[in-house]
Amino acid sequence: MAISIARYNFFISLELLKALVAKGMKYIVLCPGSRSGPLALAAASLFKRKELTLITSIDERSAAFLALGISAASGQLTGVITTSGTAVANLLPAAVEADRSCHPLLFLTADRPLRLKECGANQAVNQQDFLKSVCRYFDESPREGIHLISKERLSSLVEKSYEMTINMPGPIHINLAYEEPLHPCEFDQKKVLDGWEIDGFLKNKITSRNNQFIKNDLSPNLPELDPWSLGIIIVGPWRGKAKELVSFRIALKKWQNLTGWPILADPLSGVENKQKGLINHWDLIFSIGFFERINEIQVLRLGPLPPSKELKFWLEKPGKSQLLITEGDYRNLDPIGGSIQFSEGFSNWLNKFSNSISKNPASDNKNFSKRLTSNLINYDLFINDWLDKKLFGKGLITEPALARLLPRLLPNSIPVMLASSSPIRDWLSYSGRGAFIRRCFGFRGSSGIDGTLSMGMGLSIIMGRMILVTGDLAFLHDTNGWLFSKDRNTSLIVILIDNGGGGIFNQLNIDRLQEGDFEEIFLMPQQVCPLSLAKAYGVKYKQVSCLDDLEHAIEWSFSLSTNVLIRVCTNSFEDHKLRLSLRDDLKRRLSENLSSCD
Repeated sequence: MAISIARYNFFISLELLKALVAKGMKYIVLCPGSRSGPLALAAASLFKRKELTLITSIDERSAAFLALGISAASGQLTGVITTSGTAVANLLPAAVEADRSCHPLLFLTADRPLRLKECGANQAVNQQDFLKSVCRYFDESPREGIHLISKERLSSLVEKSYEMTINMPGPIHINLAYEEPLHPCEFDQKKVLDGWEIDGFLKNKITSRNNQFIKNDLSPNLPELDPWSLGIIIVGPWRGKAKELVSFRIALKKWQNLTGWPILADPLSGVENKQKGLINHWDLIFSIGFFERINEIQVLRLGPLPPSKELKFWLEKPGKSQLLITEGDYRNLDPIGGSIQFSEGFSNWLNKFSNSISKNPASDNKNFSKRLTSNLINYDLFINDWLDKKLFGKGLITEPALARLLPRLLPNSIPVMLASSSPIRDWLSYSGRGAFIRRCFGFRGSSGIDGTLSMGMGLSIIMGRMILVTGDLAFLHDTNGWLFSKDRNTSLIVILIDNGGGGIFNQLNIDRLQEGDFEEIFLMPQQVCPLSLAKAYGVKYKQVSCLDDLEHAIEWSFSLSTNVLIRVCTNSFEDHKLRLSLRDDLKRRLSENLSSCD
């Protein structure tokens, strides 16, 4: 009696997932579909045997962002299973972010066999091409059907995927063609689960089709800096592997102790608040023109740039010798130009460079760096006290005040995710020391607002109780993320800053429009009540009306063991004026002291 293709489909799907689990993959997010049925059955079997964690999602876009959050928190490859057609297209936004922020994601997409392609068959599209432009690696089963794959070919899919995960974390796409019949009967399922095997697999040879990411190190020779001369360290968002953050921090301490250089760090950098030489309010110090007086200086840039326009403008001016070090990302990450890029990691660079460092010469060069750091710390301390008086005096809820107060209200062990747009920028400018007390996550690779809630849910699955600070449009864009609330492993407190639309666009400083309505074409306020949405999803919520109420709301949220929403309403137009007035006032107060820093 001939063996059904459905049994082959199920067996090979199970073997594929078992091989991935054996390599270390612990989480799979499964989306609904018929063509992906064999993969769904295989994933369910492994879940029942407690060999992996299976999470289901009705929304492929949201599923991919959830997996991205899990990957970002765990540092491990996370899988997403979808059916064919537009389901695959919905993976692209998360794939773009995973590409730019260097988090490992594996997309397993079920497809129609070759005989159904380009002939008008339903749901048969060129999905094999949808994600190629951003994926580190693409591969596929035999296009006639996965049931024809050889044992060697199946092993190759797994080995090459994990090799790329180690060498260059990012999105990976494996497209799997399934011939009908798709779904094995109960008898065939039992046979496979009881240990039935294809005799050695079929030995047909299938050519591998992939677009592996090619390393292109921009600095074949080891670039050097003079540790005894004036310099500064800029630390952008952490883009390395999670397990390598500790060695990065150790290297940063060694270099700062050696040089005395000040550190300007992004809240997403992973830098610890006890790091010596850390300047907490450096973005505001740019407002007073302090750095404009510094011409010739060495700049050590670690990772991508923080989201500071003033910093970018300053770096673009001549007189700066810049070394950019990335954590294994061999792409050009210098939008400014003019830097030398070393892509093998800061810890690796320091270990190699240490061998050529001479003893401190008999000169006062290092004193210039110490004096620079000392002056910056003095300004930092003044700004710290000044901001408290300016932002907390009246108890009003403003976005700068929220960024400053929230880190103080939260337990030090609770991580935070900051949504793109206003939250990450305000955290950079106004949170001060609080920005580095805990680990802050963010997804600035493509700086989109898509998938914000789902990514927060994914982080929570790994990190446990945590905070998401987001705007109202980003929240509304991804409300299906609440569907993951049924997973008892999530415990996310969402601080929703509702400013009536895309409040950040008030900061564009656009002159009065000749035609069109600014609010309609930029802010786009929506007539949707987020509290009603939370209620519809079965999520507990609370409204906050003043800063004093915020502390009580935080305490209430921690008394629960589920996902909650805390809504605070702000006025984006008034907050924009506040940000401008803070910088202008600070500049007036400190400008007379600049001469002492010459």
